[in-house]
Amino acid sequence: MAAMAVVTSSSSPAYVAKQPPPPPPGIHHNKTAGYQSYNGHNHMYPPTATTTTTTTTYYWEERRALDGIVLALRAAAALLSFVAVALVASCRHGDWMEFARYQEYRYLLGASLVACLYSAAQAFRSLRRMRAAASTSGSGILHFAGDQVVAYLLITAASAALPITIRMRSAVINIFTDAMVAAISLAFAAFAALAFSAIISGFRISAAAAAAQPY
Repeated sequence: MAAMAVVTSSSSPAYVAKQPPPPPPGIHHNKTAGYQSYNGHNHMYPPTATTTTTTTTYYWEERRALDGIVLALRAAAALLSFVAVALVASCRHGDWMEFARYQEYRYLLGASLVACLYSAAQAFRSLRRMRAAASTSGSGILHFAGDQVVAYLLITAASAALPITIRMRSAVINIFTDAMVAAISLAFAAFAALAFSAIISGFRISAAAAAAQPY
């Protein structure tokens, strides 16, 4: 049995472990690489000067575009309100065709005048700010609130003057009722312009608040 065991042991070849082949040239294994916790930075692709410059350029382009839209909306609101004021104030044709006899038309005149002055002042400020490239972070809430208040005045004044104008036009259609219809329509259009301006102001406030919060 011992002889048989020797023969069996000698007949089986011995196993020799072979070393793995070397890696091709140009490939190096990082033996120290392991799990790295994420801390908000990409270690493999760190931010470069080109990425930062592109982000800054995009920010300033978006800001100039929004400033231009707000300037156009406020200028349009000022122009529309001015024409509405002129139309209401010109309705002095005597007897019942006097705008001062109706509180609805007096309210429409006052609201349109306030909207004209406010929108013209804000458009002038927006133009100066765009030329000076100044920041709007400090006055964003004031612009947002001012646009909403003036837009509310316009929509309430136009809504109050509309029913009495419809009743007048059901009886007679003349230069007085035509002028009032045009003034009411312009007040509604000025309201829409200021409402869009308030939406943009609210978007800017939300974006600034989100950017200031740490993650």
